[in-house]
Amino acid sequence: MKQKSIKNIRKEFKDNGIFYTPEKLAEKIKSYVDFEPETVYDPTCGVGNLLKVFHANVKKYGQELDEEQLALIDIPNFTGAAGDTLKDDKFKHMKFDCIVANPPFSVKWDPEELKNDGRFSCSPALPPPSKADWAFMLHILHHMSDNGVAVVLEFPGILYRGQREGKIRKWFVENNYIDRVVNIPGNTFEDTSIATCIVVLRKNKITTDVLFEDGERVEVVSCEAIKENNFTLTPSIYLLEENEKEEIDPCILENEARRNFLHRLKKELDFDKMVCELQGISIKPFISAIKRVLREYETKPCDRSGQQMSIFDFPEYLPERKTQEGMNMKLSIGDTIKCADKEDCVNMMLELAKEGVETDFLYEKDGKKGFWLEVEKVEE
Repeated sequence: MKQKSIKNIRKEFKDNGIFYTPEKLAEKIKSYVDFEPETVYDPTCGVGNLLKVFHANVKKYGQELDEEQLALIDIPNFTGAAGDTLKDDKFKHMKFDCIVANPPFSVKWDPEELKNDGRFSCSPALPPPSKADWAFMLHILHHMSDNGVAVVLEFPGILYRGQREGKIRKWFVENNYIDRVVNIPGNTFEDTSIATCIVVLRKNKITTDVLFEDGERVEVVSCEAIKENNFTLTPSIYLLEENEKEEIDPCILENEARRNFLHRLKKELDFDKMVCELQGISIKPFISAIKRVLREYETKPCDRSGQQMSIFDFPEYLPERKTQEGMNMKLSIGDTIKCADKEDCVNMMLELAKEGVETDFLYEKDGKKGFWLEVEKVEE
């Protein structure tokens, strides 16, 4: 009998949801294995593309439904077996450091026949007869060593389909087996343009977070956030586009920078005042020099509402108002002090109370919303 070529086998299996893993994708799958394994296993190994990328010294194991495909494998340290992986597990008593797989997408299987099998009986539900995707995932999980890793190429439907598959996916997340989910765009395979995904499994995770990846976009998501999304694992839910990300208000950043600057300035002035007092000299020349610098920047920026803003809108640094000539002018009843936010109001109110000034909150002034303190009493 004439042996079939890889090309003919690929054509024959295309209609059965079986697609051969390109070398570039095989290398990408291997990149998620962050250690050098002693053993690697592929439960649906095809012609061995996923096993070929591992070092020659690594012991490789694979099972394949089609004997003709298995016969084409020529890689060092390989032990192969023919047969249906789900129905007839040829490596049932073995655990592996690393498992890589590209199982057939959404093929049929018989859950009733295997419901008492130890690979599947631990699951809260059995995958539906029409879709064996999660059956392969359960098989892979069963064969992982305690410190092992599995990298599985799957059809994206396993990330969001409900009913039985939703229960199994929830069980995987709650037991902290899902380490990473990677979106693989369409046209990755020569045989089809469908999009796929990579799911990385681990049994020894340090955290309960799951990493989602799509190209250069990466996001670490908590188990609680996944729970809030009904245990859906579709990366697009957790990876926002750049223009969808929350914008940082530049006014907030600027105000924070001004606040920090004023903290430093006040400390410098306190120190200079102390030195001047010790030396018996006046600090006024230095203050006048600062004012000359400030006069160069009299044009004030506006916030979004058009209200004028100034670094002196932060009252905690000015318990007394200053005239343009620099003379102190005590606060009087009815005066208002602009605050940045509610916290500023509280802090400023406490500071003023120490100075004998009683104030009350004011949330609207001259028809504008904001935060102010209004002076109600001033101790002489």
